Amino acid sequence: MKVIAKPDLIAKDVYKTCISKVKNIALKERLRQISGSIEVSDRQYQVRSEEQQWFLIESSDGVDGIVGKAEMEKVYTQRMVGKKAPGRVLYDQLKNAAPNGICPLCGQRAVTTLDHFLPKADFPSLVVVPLNLIPACSDCNKAKLDKVPGSESEQTLHPYYDDVTCEQWLFAEVKEESPGSIQFYTSDVDVYDEALNERIKFHFRELDLGSLYMSNANSTVTEIQFRLNRLHEKGGKNSVKAYLEEEEESRRNNHVNSWNTAAYQAMMNNDWFCDGGFNEFKVS
Repeated sequence: MKVIAKPDLIAKDVYKTCISKVKNIALKERLRQISGSIEVSDRQYQVRSEEQQWFLIESSDGVDGIVGKAEMEKVYTQRMVGKKAPGRVLYDQLKNAAPNGICPLCGQRAVTTLDHFLPKADFPSLVVVPLNLIPACSDCNKAKLDKVPGSESEQTLHPYYDDVTCEQWLFAEVKEESPGSIQFYTSDVDVYDEALNERIKFHFRELDLGSLYMSNANSTVTEIQFRLNRLHEKGGKNSVKAYLEEEEESRRNNHVNSWNTAAYQAMMNNDWFCDGGFNEFKVS
């Protein structure tokens, strides 16, 4: 996962923009009446975010008994996401905040949407609160669905608040079999508390990152097989290992918890792989 700078958009202003063109007079008045509650929810969200305790925020069926859940969802889907919606420019601003357009949740696929960290179906007052909206790929967005965290350990990582980029927690191992494969796992970091380590594991499982990374790593091996064979022919496993070590160093200095870093570490540290085992990886 990668860290993204917190959006500098103000929740109450985003909300006012989104409801600015509601034509139904009665609905617009009801939406206007809850503006203060949207602001309160945003402040509460910020407090819980600093503590990484989003699970303590209570879900609801509407806002103040004035606006229903379905009506609030439309504030997002029709008045923020819609191509001609008044809040569309803000939607695009949030979506484009991910560096290089890459989903911060998986660190791999392209951003195509915004993910509600706390689902809009259960937290209607947060439907357009910027801090609850994370640029994401469609696969990560679908994997999270509308699951409400029931405890601290059942919270996925939040790119605006969780910086887990300095210490390595993602690792991989080469499976010495035919066909060969590279499989990924997480490992606890001593300097992180138990809750954060558990959340890293939960994030990894919930978004099925192991399958995504394994597919990418296995494909990478088949892509470099020709070069590995040439190196092996000239200098044996030591030449292969030296090449993989250089590649690993470059990737580790870029991102210590990328699947590339973990994959190259696994490859370079496995004698079977370096001595020709790479040929057991097949193009699917």
